[in-house]
Amino acid sequence: MKRKQERMRRAGVVGAKLVLFVAGLMVLALGAVSLMRAAVGAATWDVLHIGLAGLTGWSIGSWVQIVGIAMIGMACVLDRQWPRIGSVANILLIGYFVNGFLDAGIVPSFSSLWARFALLFAGIVLMGIGSGMYVASGIGAGPRDGLTLSLARLTGRSIRLVRTFLEGIALLCGWLAGGPVSVGTFVSVFLIGPVMQASLGFWRSQVQRWERWGGEQAGPQAIPPVQGQAEHAS
Repeated sequence: MKRKQERMRRAGVVGAKLVLFVAGLMVLALGAVSLMRAAVGAATWDVLHIGLAGLTGWSIGSWVQIVGIAMIGMACVLDRQWPRIGSVANILLIGYFVNGFLDAGIVPSFSSLWARFALLFAGIVLMGIGSGMYVASGIGAGPRDGLTLSLARLTGRSIRLVRTFLEGIALLCGWLAGGPVSVGTFVSVFLIGPVMQASLGFWRSQVQRWERWGGEQAGPQAIPPVQGQAEHAS
């Protein structure tokens, strides 16, 4: 009877982590769409996704998935290992959520500048909170973290330098493709990270409580390298 209860508790912990993972991706995607609707500059990687969508006619969410899968593939080649299913689920789900929120028109567009900046800051907060939620679940990291670590190991350069390089390349390519670069792009670089850290600290403590309740060993969870912008797939 006791073993059965322990198994049920552990199953409950796994279920709670899955809910946290999916909910975090939804909140993150909603924040990314809010930045797009604010129309004062998208987040760094979304500049690239929007630019590619404009060039090809494919949806923004599709490019979120394509770029993310490509980065996962590069990391797998460099590390010579198969991708984690959680990382693949991460990028696929965010792409679907971004398209879903855009198609449903959940986030309105505004003409007044103050309302657009209010939407910008709301989107930044949502992206930071969502990133902290899904990272705390420990189910699947985003593709840029994996590629950052792989390149850092391969080149011997610091994680901060490699991450900055990747962000810069994405921003430049997105700008050349016609993606929206404006004040909101640079504001998001500096603000999403701190919000994510606060969210991650809160949700990590919650996950550790769940693990203790489920009888699991609650070890420390690594915080992914975040250079200004939280690791997200959108």
